[in-house]
This record gives sequence, structure tokens and C-alpha cells, in this order.
Amino acid sequence: MIINATQIRVGMILDIESELYRVTWTMHRTPGKGNACMQTKLKHLTTGKNMELRFLSNERVNRADLATREMQYLYADGTQLIFMDNQTFDQIHIEEDLVGEGKIFLQEGTGYFVTTFQDKPVGIELPKTVTLKVTSAPPEIRKATASSSLRPVEVENGLTIQAPGFIKEGDQIKINTETMEYLERA
Repeated sequence: MIINATQIRVGMILDIESELYRVTWTMHRTPGKGNACMQTKLKHLTTGKNMELRFLSNERVNRADLATREMQYLYADGTQLIFMDNQTFDQIHIEEDLVGEGKIFLQEGTGYFVTTFQDKPVGIELPKTVTLKVTSAPPEIRKATASSSLRPVEVENGLTIQAPGFIKEGDQIKINTETMEYLERA
């Protein structure tokens, strides 16, 4: 699909010279003199190399034609994550690097949307929030105010986050998967 350069957004996957790049940053620049442009930072999907490109506002860019389908996460096998297609029951292997730090939020038996380009996985959509059980929390400090009582707690997947003082071991809490921050008690 061909789009105007001003329509480029973070997270889009662009097809540039038959190579796939994920947009990681954009800024629309309108200088006092000259043409307006869209400045971007891109990450190659297979090699992971970063590059910066500047597109004129009237340029046309190829947005990759992607397919998204729901797949169930089964298990991790070394650096491979094994998913099962919910319609065909085929198992596919996805490199751990494709998910990055979000791997700690994958839960076995849960469905995730996997994005593919020409039947090759290029991305996994994690939920915006997950609910996890607190496995370790230091004792609450008496007379601490709500704003100053953040302390580290550990959740069931091994992640340590800052949470308010009233959170104790055994509580269920919601965590933002993008910022890895505490949101609320579940």
C-alpha cells in the first residue's frame, strides 16, 4: 500500500527497497525556508540495524502489506518462541529478538496477535496491560505518604517494579507492558 510520507507513524512497517523497516520515531519538520519533510528513525526487522531517513512531505512511501492473525503462545525453546496458529494448528517458531523485552509478559496458553509479511512473522502485539501476582514485597513503612512510598516489588514473571507501599505479597496488580510500570491493584 502506498501512503504519503506525512502519514508515517511510529510502529508502521515500511517496505524500502524490498527491505522491511519498523518506524521507531517520527518528526514532521516545517522549516521557514524550503520544503517540509518527515524525519524518521527506522529499525531493520531482520538485522536490527537502525537508520535515519528523511522524506519530503509530497513523497510516496510503500507501507508493507501485513497480515495479522491470532496465535496461541505454547512455550520457549532456547531463543525460539513456539506459537500455534488457531485456525490451521500449525506451529511456528519466532525468534526471541522479535518480541524483545516484552517476552517476560508472554504467558503459556494465551492468544496473541502475530503480524506476518509473506507468511514470515515480523511482530507480536502484546496487550497494553497485564495482571500479575506479587511474589515478593518488602514490609510497609508506617507513616509514609502515598507519593513517597514507592518501593520495589517482584511479580510472578520475575520482573521488579516500583509500586505503592500498600501493595503486599499475594496482591494482583496491573502493569503497563510498554513502560513496565505499576498501574493499579487488580
